[in-house]
Amino acid sequence: MTSPMSGAGPGRDQAHGRGPSLAAAAVELSAVVNALAVTSLTGGRTPGFRRLGVGAEQIERNLATAVEPVTRRSVWSIQPIIHFDPVDISRTTNARSVERGLSMLTITTERTLRLNPLISSEKPDLQVGPAQFQCILADETTAVVAGPLSEHGFSTAWLTTRSDVVDRVRSLWHETLARSRPAVPEGTSPPFTPRQCLVARRLVVGTKDAAIARELGVSLRTIAAEISHLVTQLGVPNRAAASLALRGGTQISEVSTHAPYLRSVHEP
Repeated sequence: MTSPMSGAGPGRDQAHGRGPSLAAAAVELSAVVNALAVTSLTGGRTPGFRRLGVGAEQIERNLATAVEPVTRRSVWSIQPIIHFDPVDISRTTNARSVERGLSMLTITTERTLRLNPLISSEKPDLQVGPAQFQCILADETTAVVAGPLSEHGFSTAWLTTRSDVVDRVRSLWHETLARSRPAVPEGTSPPFTPRQCLVARRLVVGTKDAAIARELGVSLRTIAAEISHLVTQLGVPNRAAASLALRGGTQISEVSTHAPYLRSVHEP
């Protein structure tokens, strides 16, 4: 979700924190979205604003079928937390967008790097910054925004072309991007290779080493070496702890400040 920012970014005062606070802008945007969502759910008219889905699976499926195919230029996303999911279907949608030449960029928080060790290797477009509202901006004209939880506690997403929402999302995006940095610094490599990421995902779901080796067409020794690299980079003592760390388990908070993969994305 990269962007040519010529003429579209915030002014110098805003970029250096002297403009309206991001927190205040995020709260204001959330209030507007929640009010529209309540109106829609109680039978009121909300032109240009409708519910896209309820729950992660339905939302991802509808993004793939109703939003991605009609997007022509750019997909910019603010995701405060991106949890690790070994079977994340959004990876397929994102790959299709990249193949179509869309400009792709995602901003997340520092916490995501600790909860999701593979994220900076699997999303080379990733930026780290003060992401405070969950949203996607497509072609700078359409937004997908997080709304109130459903009555059963599931997340909801809303699709909108309304200027009172899209303008706020666009402004929040540019201001957040101005205060962000690449997760992988320029001139450095991601901490894990594509093959190591695939091995990690198979490890988490309990796939046997021999099955991983057959899938990749490599030897068991190669798979053992890849798992050894994962263990070392995650800063954990063994493969079981690596699996827990990849899931964002409790041990990641204990080792994260010492893990080589985090140092690699923090150091210039």
